[in-house]
Amino acid sequence: MFVNYDGSVLSYVASIRKYFGLSHVYNDDPSLTKILNEQRPEKVFVLLVDGMGARLLDRKLPEDAFLRRNMLAAPMTVFPTTTTAATTSIRNGRPPCENGWLGWMQYLEEVDDIIIPFRSMGYYSEVVYDEDIFRRYVPVTTTEEELRRIGIPARILFPSFEEDGCEDLDEMCCRLADLSYSDYRYVYAYWDKYDSYMHEHGPSSKICDSYLEHINYEIENLAKNLSKDTLLIVTADHGQVDINRFYNLWHSEFDPFFSRRPSLEQRAMAFNIKKGMEKQFEKLFKQCFENDYILLNKAQVISSKLFGDRPNHPRFEQFIGDFIAIAKSDMVLIYKERGNLYYSGQHAGICDDELYVPIIVVQNEKSTDADRKC
Repeated sequence: MFVNYDGSVLSYVASIRKYFGLSHVYNDDPSLTKILNEQRPEKVFVLLVDGMGARLLDRKLPEDAFLRRNMLAAPMTVFPTTTTAATTSIRNGRPPCENGWLGWMQYLEEVDDIIIPFRSMGYYSEVVYDEDIFRRYVPVTTTEEELRRIGIPARILFPSFEEDGCEDLDEMCCRLADLSYSDYRYVYAYWDKYDSYMHEHGPSSKICDSYLEHINYEIENLAKNLSKDTLLIVTADHGQVDINRFYNLWHSEFDPFFSRRPSLEQRAMAFNIKKGMEKQFEKLFKQCFENDYILLNKAQVISSKLFGDRPNHPRFEQFIGDFIAIAKSDMVLIYKERGNLYYSGQHAGICDDELYVPIIVVQNEKSTDADRKC
């Protein structure tokens, strides 16, 4: 098992859920639980910055930067180290194996298509579905939904790709500051641009370094404008690595083995192999990629508890296929006929830069309504 889920980011989620009286499947984190119990904040706000891994923060920001000064811990995230799996798990405290939300592209038998769950469209087919098709068949319940059911006001805040979303991080931080003076006791906010910039330019680029400094500035300003009874927790779903090499499986020597196109993620790729060809595929794959990918068959994936150590979703075995290939280097496997073949930055593998995420905790005891700048 590459991730110890008891002690991962989900332990910090467990502390939050415990504080609000919700059940939790993992042991809560003692350090965060202590802060919550001692400070007894009326409101808890969670701001998740997509891609902002702890190792990146340590390298890119000075020690006295706001985000580093307030970092409580840097636990592992879930596997795969990707937004679909990690944000879903962080929003309900359960591991990917139990939620069934495993990767960017997952096969859904009802439509016989490999779906992008967050976009309700086919990854390869590009068919657009007229409903939230994946959530219909693989439903999940979030912490904010559970809180509302027991009468605790809770809400979410997203970028502009969602209705009533924020155009930029400045707007999101100002709206969070405003919400801290409202009746909402729990807010989950998600910001995506840092991850997008790293995909395009690579996490080592000057553009991404500059944007991370901007994030640090905006969140420090947010903390100054929050009500004094609000605890702010900043975290991430995963980090990223620079990609320097790729291999395209499209029409390669591997293509004849596939009974279905690859799914899940480029750095955590699921393969469905034609019956009787499994051993031949495994031998060839390891010959070609043993320095860059770990290949596990279905039985090994299940026994390793790679996706979590809770009961598996009924569709889990279908989703993982016959093999999972897990990236451990700066290389990425792709399966593309055309278009932009690969991103300069990627995630979903098991490199440290992908695995570790920050837990940043801030409570501002000085702010009053008169001090607000937003």
